[in-house]
Amino acid sequence: MNFRRLIPLLVPLAAWILSQAFLLFPKIFLIALAVGAICIVLGAKVLVAPAKRDWPLYIIAPILFFASAGAYAAVTVSRLLIQIIFLLTAWFLFSYFKNLYYYLSYGAPDRSLKIEHLMVSGGFLTVFMAAGVLFNLPAFINWPFWAVIPTFFLLFFLLFLQFFPFKKSDQSLNGSITVLSSLVLSELALALALLPLNFNFLALIMAIIYYFFLSVVRLKWQDRLSRRALKYPLILSIFIILLLLLTANWL
Repeated sequence: MNFRRLIPLLVPLAAWILSQAFLLFPKIFLIALAVGAICIVLGAKVLVAPAKRDWPLYIIAPILFFASAGAYAAVTVSRLLIQIIFLLTAWFLFSYFKNLYYYLSYGAPDRSLKIEHLMVSGGFLTVFMAAGVLFNLPAFINWPFWAVIPTFFLLFFLLFLQFFPFKKSDQSLNGSITVLSSLVLSELALALALLPLNFNFLALIMAIIYYFFLSVVRLKWQDRLSRRALKYPLILSIFIILLLLLTANWL
């Protein structure tokens, strides 16, 4: 039996079991996250390492999603929402590793596009969950908000970096765009933190802004960046953010 074919099933199953374990025993929260991250790394290495030297880049998307989902679940009260988060995490890991397996094993070009689309939607949810925790963290541990800005920068940097294995354009230019975009998004996170809004609203706004920036960067990577291409994403993003600000309960 080809053990590599089992990776898309074993990794999500291990992540789900570990999530249930720290839900029952909250003291093992960090241990469960660490073991889950190790399972993801080993799974990705088994799948990718024989074919790609840059295999560590392929662990970014699943680890960020798993870690942000676990952290968000830890600050969530609703048991139903927590279970939904765990199931969503297992589904994301299964879809990611399944498409990665077919992409690497059979060279299916359509799988590359599916992985990118999965990383786009997964990145949106990752930013929402991670930002929800980070916006709430300073008040919880009595830190100034600027202390978590480096974490925001690292988060955005990795979320852009995860696309590099699927891009054939100039990597030095990609790196410059990634650093600049991450810096701007981190500064916007600092600005959003000044608004007297619930951390979930702030996290959703941050996720929308990230999605817009990612759309711009992907258009640049594809040499399709133009005023016309930016028109509809920009209008839609501004409309949704204004709608959230107008309907939110201000503190």
